[in-house]
Amino acid sequence: MEEELKRLQHSQSNMIFYFMLTIGTVSSVTILLINIFRWVLMDTLTPFIAPFIEIIGYIVFCLSTLVVFVYFVVSKPSRRARNGIPFLLNIIILILVLVVPINSIVLNFDFRSSQHKREKVVDMVMAGGLLPNVFHNPTLIRLPDDYKELSKGGGEIVVLGDGTDTQILFFTYRGVTDQFAGFVYSADGQEPDENRFGKWVEVKRLDEKWFWISVT
Repeated sequence: MEEELKRLQHSQSNMIFYFMLTIGTVSSVTILLINIFRWVLMDTLTPFIAPFIEIIGYIVFCLSTLVVFVYFVVSKPSRRARNGIPFLLNIIILILVLVVPINSIVLNFDFRSSQHKREKVVDMVMAGGLLPNVFHNPTLIRLPDDYKELSKGGGEIVVLGDGTDTQILFFTYRGVTDQFAGFVYSADGQEPDENRFGKWVEVKRLDEKWFWISVT
């Protein structure tokens, strides 16, 4: 009877552990994916909804971290090494999100993986094969279907200037009012002009003629 009771307690302990491990894993993966796919969420859910999803994700992560921490603290000393794994997992993910420049890594991957296609678009614009086609804004070009994914928020690019003075913006984030971010091709290799794009928060050279800017 006593041995059966021990087996039952051991089984319950394992069930609780795996439940806590699931909570920690799901919340950690969720917060990691939110950071990795932040721009995709912004583009898919719009800048009005995406921030709320992100906030909810962080709230769930904080609550799950609290739950697995309490689980670790109230565990028997003999089981704390194992029962601390869910809490340790959450802490590792939190440090990863805070320390690793995930946003920069994702943007750099986006730029490098699609640079060739964006340069094809640039060549078409410079050759006159793509012209402004959005009636309410003479600087906007709505890209063909095969290239729409290159510019978030509707598949449109901004073309300013002409000849060697041309600067072309591909959106990575297209917010409300004047808030946006994106890759800028500068024909003469000069930094994007603040008088054209607005006051930026950040500008970073990515290649000889390519920049990333964030404007507010």
